Amino acid sequence: MLQAVGVVLALWLSKHFQVARLAATLVALTPTIPGAYLAWAAYRDDSREAAADTDAKVKTLAAVVAAAETRQRAQLIGPGAHRIDVTFHQRTEPANNATGAAAHGRLTDIVSYYQDLRPARLVITGEPGAGKTLLALDLILGLLTHPGRTDTDPVPVRFSLASWDTDHPLQQWLAHQVHQQFRDQGITLADATTLVDGYHVLPVLDGLDEMDTDATAAGRRRAARALVELNAYQDPTGIAPIVLTCRTTQYEDLAGLDLRMREAARIQLDNVSPGQAAAYLTARSTSPDRWRPVIDTLTTAPGGTLARSLATPWRLNLAATAYEERHPDTLAYLREPGHLLTLASPSAVRDHLLARYLPAAAHQHPTRPNHYRPDQTHHWLAALAAHLATTTPASTTSSTDIVLHQLWPMAGPRRVRTTDTLLATLLTLPFTTPLLSRVSIGSPPRQLLVASVIVLLALGTIWQASRPLLPEPQTFQLQRLRSPTHRRQLVRTLAVGVAGGLAVGLGLGLAFGVAVGLAVGLAVGLVFGVAVGLVLGLVLGLAGGLAVGLSERLKDAPPTDPRHPVRDDLAVGLAFGLVFVLAVGLAGGLAIGVAGRLGLSVGIPGGIPGGVVFGLVFALVGGLAIGLALGLYWVAGAGRRYLVFLLCIRGRLPWPLGTFLHWSYEAGLLRISGVAYQFRHRELQDWLTAHPTP
Repeated sequence: MLQAVGVVLALWLSKHFQVARLAATLVALTPTIPGAYLAWAAYRDDSREAAADTDAKVKTLAAVVAAAETRQRAQLIGPGAHRIDVTFHQRTEPANNATGAAAHGRLTDIVSYYQDLRPARLVITGEPGAGKTLLALDLILGLLTHPGRTDTDPVPVRFSLASWDTDHPLQQWLAHQVHQQFRDQGITLADATTLVDGYHVLPVLDGLDEMDTDATAAGRRRAARALVELNAYQDPTGIAPIVLTCRTTQYEDLAGLDLRMREAARIQLDNVSPGQAAAYLTARSTSPDRWRPVIDTLTTAPGGTLARSLATPWRLNLAATAYEERHPDTLAYLREPGHLLTLASPSAVRDHLLARYLPAAAHQHPTRPNHYRPDQTHHWLAALAAHLATTTPASTTSSTDIVLHQLWPMAGPRRVRTTDTLLATLLTLPFTTPLLSRVSIGSPPRQLLVASVIVLLALGTIWQASRPLLPEPQTFQLQRLRSPTHRRQLVRTLAVGVAGGLAVGLGLGLAFGVAVGLAVGLAVGLVFGVAVGLVLGLVLGLAGGLAVGLSERLKDAPPTDPRHPVRDDLAVGLAFGLVFVLAVGLAGGLAIGVAGRLGLSVGIPGGIPGGVVFGLVFALVGGLAIGLALGLYWVAGAGRRYLVFLLCIRGRLPWPLGTFLHWSYEAGLLRISGVAYQFRHRELQDWLTAHPTP
């Protein structure tokens, strides 16, 4: 683009000012210098990236996964870190079973159980709430911490299958997910592709049962297509390792169609025994005597209503959370566990516990326990659950993942797009209307050209606002600015960008200087070049093009925060718009002001009264409108649509929605899977859908 501008300027100058052909050629080629340098630098960096130490990337990913999943497991276990050592048994398939599988096992032995499998392919099945995800988390952390692990061993990474559009190949989706989950720690898409294609990632695929609804026809099930892809997934030694979780009923439905994971060991989690339940409730309580009636009933009637209702870790956690709640002022227990004995059926026990779990979990929140009232929390989470329940059988949208920038259809797709379009129109009108009102059919060609560019920009912005499909959020790692090493690297990149901008400004300044004077032309061109160079340096420095030191990566490895994509997208869009205002305001203002003083036409409809002050004001106002339009509608599409969604959903959800969702995660009501929030358990999501009011 810069080269084309240079060529046009050179031809125009040689025609009107008799500039020698050699000078014209130099002006034309000047803008290509920074482009050529940056192209060479990109090639050099790509070559270095390709030759980088893959073992270091594996070590980085392992540290990040260990930190993230340790916190996730703590959230699922709850206060006190009391775990039930659940047992499981092997379910032998008619054919294609992995060898080395023992007939029985338990949670504390899952790592050694898995390591004995040949090939290392495991399917974990169980009833709802049986502890499939927790078993998978223990396997992940065990593989990452066992004494025999080496830095080159594959890193187990958990993925939510509900987000997989099976039209995309498995390895391509895995690489995209790795990048999305760990981009805050500097894992670029190229890094992720290298790790996945090199089989340095062990996929732990959670929730095969959540890929479809009960109404989905067998031939259209994403789960069926997923199993076909998993069976074709191979590494150089043969069929590649995988861990898969699924509810028993859904997996057996697929197995009935002769669809199952081949060369795998399938295990099924057992129900919690009365002795295990009694030990858990005793450990969770600060006053075990309160639970004596419940424990006695579990022991004397192992097949009764209460024992069947509390036969999973999830239900036991519900009971302990609900009945350990205390009054915030008197610290007296709000309810007695003996009430559970009066409930007549397992469904009554379930509804009773779920109704009391949400307020109890909210009160147990370690920070700001009264920030959100329980009734507010119930209404807002129920609205999100109802939105997830609207997923159609033919849709590839996840029915479990709460992704901030994908929530906007919840407020009504037409309503949000209409509001977005109206806001774009209001943004472009103040700048376009005064200029276009002064354009007539007989205006000079230069003015018509400027007017056409303005109209096209405005129409393009409005079109962007009305689009139903949005780009993914920008992948700029703003977290890098927290690191001194990354800040020094950013300064070096800014220096390169400014140098390139100066070269561009020199070429433009020489061209403009022939018309208005060399000193003025160089001043305008160099100011514009420096501003453009700053934009270029920021883009390169934050987009992941620089090498990131391994030691700095390992210092800060927090779990993925699902709020980061939207936040970063908006930050990048607004930063781009503001820097654009700076570039247009300084350079354009000087150019317009000087041209007006000299009586030159610069193509602005209606002419310019002249003066640098007027030029600066005119360019800053125009630059602000254009910068916001470019930043919010051409760069930060996902973040902007999220803000419009919040405007349209007022009253049904809180304005700081991301803050509320993260509070719910810390309270144990939600969990994090990649860049999505999910309800702590599907049973809680379904119950809130059916009970929208407390």
